[in-house]
Amino acid sequence: MEKHLQYWSILKRRGLPASIVFLTLLALSVVKTVIETPVYQAGGQLVLKKNATSSLTGVGSQLGQLESSVSGRPLATEVAVLHSLPLAEKTINTLALDIKPTEFLKSLKVKNIENTDIIEIYYTDKIPKRSVSIVNTLMKIYIENDINANRKQTKSARDFIAQQLPLSKAALQTSERRLQFFKQQHRVLDLKAEAASSASILTGLEKQVAATKSDLSSQTARMQTIQKLFGVTLQDAITASFAGESPSINAVQEQLQDLQKKIAVVGLRLTDTHPTMIDLKEQEAVLKKELEKRIEQSLISKAGRLNNLQDPDRILQLKTLGLQQELLGQYAAAEAERLSLQVRLKSLAQIIESYKQRANILPQLELQQRQLEREIAATESSYQNLLARYQELQVAENLQVSNAMIVAPALIPSVPLTTDRYINLLPGLIGGIVLGVVTALVLERLDKTIKNPKSAKDLLGYTFLGYIPPFPNGSFTPEVIVRKQPDSQISEAFRMLQTNLRFFNAEQSVKVIVVSSAVPKEGKSTIAANLAFSISQLGRDVLLVDADLRNPSQHKIWDISNQAGLSNILRSDLDVDQAVVEITPNLKVITAGQPNNNSAALLDSSQMAVFVGQVAQRYDFVIIDTSPLTVAADATILGKLVNGILFVVRPKVVDSTSISLSKEMLEKADQNVLGVAINGISANEQYSAYAATTV
Repeated sequence: MEKHLQYWSILKRRGLPASIVFLTLLALSVVKTVIETPVYQAGGQLVLKKNATSSLTGVGSQLGQLESSVSGRPLATEVAVLHSLPLAEKTINTLALDIKPTEFLKSLKVKNIENTDIIEIYYTDKIPKRSVSIVNTLMKIYIENDINANRKQTKSARDFIAQQLPLSKAALQTSERRLQFFKQQHRVLDLKAEAASSASILTGLEKQVAATKSDLSSQTARMQTIQKLFGVTLQDAITASFAGESPSINAVQEQLQDLQKKIAVVGLRLTDTHPTMIDLKEQEAVLKKELEKRIEQSLISKAGRLNNLQDPDRILQLKTLGLQQELLGQYAAAEAERLSLQVRLKSLAQIIESYKQRANILPQLELQQRQLEREIAATESSYQNLLARYQELQVAENLQVSNAMIVAPALIPSVPLTTDRYINLLPGLIGGIVLGVVTALVLERLDKTIKNPKSAKDLLGYTFLGYIPPFPNGSFTPEVIVRKQPDSQISEAFRMLQTNLRFFNAEQSVKVIVVSSAVPKEGKSTIAANLAFSISQLGRDVLLVDADLRNPSQHKIWDISNQAGLSNILRSDLDVDQAVVEITPNLKVITAGQPNNNSAALLDSSQMAVFVGQVAQRYDFVIIDTSPLTVAADATILGKLVNGILFVVRPKVVDSTSISLSKEMLEKADQNVLGVAINGISANEQYSAYAATTV
């Protein structure tokens, strides 16, 4: 009941304009009834169907065909074509009629019979024969145009495919060459067999490494055992062996041993100062020098170099131990084997490493090969389809087919078109009532819009930070005009906005803000972009974040990719630095990223709080673009994480109901509204708003 009373009150308030509309329409229907004279009407029928020739031959079956709706009726496009100005002009010229095309179309009526593919064509005229000629000529012209259109469509398609065939063939050849180059570059024959063979080889090599390590340990233990038993080094054994093999050294050694025995016997009787003892000592020194000289010559001739030459006494001592050929053979063989095993172990390690490196890249090579093979398959399929389609179109181009056929030609009407003269009053009466009521409702609806800044201020009560003039093209299209026209009035308005934003909020540190509006199409995203660019021109590091995950727009404004952005960061798919896009050295942008079915949950998550904290530390100023308040609760969610909300209002777009609802939402959520930016206000409107504020 309350709703009906509300409508009645609207009708009473808008009674005058509603009455004017009603009386005007009723008067027009009365005048039409009075001046109307009987006329003749001729009618014909066309059927729209799939041409039989294409159905039987299978050639050109999809060219120029009419698609039907679910109900089976032909497309309304064909009805519009029959009632179009070009066909009307062609019919007038063919019959040499003295009729204007606009008057011709007023007398022409085209409709389709419900649930059929038949179109009825009627023409009303004072002359019966002329109405018949017009209907039949119009249907004939329509069929001729349909045939020509089909042929033109076929030719256009054939020409296009003829241009694409060489490109498709070249693309196929390029893909094949890329696969060939890939196989040659990476030595690819059969990756699966290579992977299996590599695993088997690696297993065998690892077994060889284990056996080699075991043999190396055995030989090392053998050498250590010989050293412990005899207390000699490998160099001692080699020196003693070389000395024992030389006859000249042996002869000198025997003389030296005999002389030393004689010195020992004589020393029992004589003192060291006795001439005989002195002579014997001198002979001993000479023999030792001779022995040392012969050992040196022997070692140089056999070993090629002199290493740690032993003194004669040490050689004699080693000979007494019996460390000659047998000890040298065992010791040298063990050392040679140990060195050989070490070299082999190193070589096996290098071979294993090379096999592992090859095995590590095999999956990537296999993936690249599959991608190249899929590319070849797709390109080849496209080329074959184009080739087959081209051959089909060559035949279809010669077909004289139409999708329309005359079912019933127009006949000369024998009686004039009879109508009830007074029945025209009924549409006028009903139409006048309906249009009058609609007029009242529309006027009432229009009165609810915010038409000027004063109305917005009265409803909101927030601080006004600035007015943004309309853009040069007449609409507030998304663009960064501060970047394109830095000296324009609009750019100056954005600079004034960022100045007022700091000035009117001097008591608090404004570093991270949310930009939102009551309803869509108020220009919040464009204001956010231009404001960010304006602040970055001051030398401050600015980050612009598109948090409108439902209808993102910042990537369109800046013409950047939206593959990765805020949603990916909140899902922990990538880091903040990976999502940042640099516009200028002082301005970075993070787009919304991939769409998400539950945007509110992402924005209300702990990851969002961490994200805001991170960017607040890294940047001097952060602007977050969010969804309108009446669309989603994103702005109120993010408002708790930032310093405040910049509220955008555009008169003649937002209504008072949306404004009031948005204010109520902000107050209930205890949001900090930094101020309001009025969008799309001309200079005269700004002056009027200022005058109204000061009065």
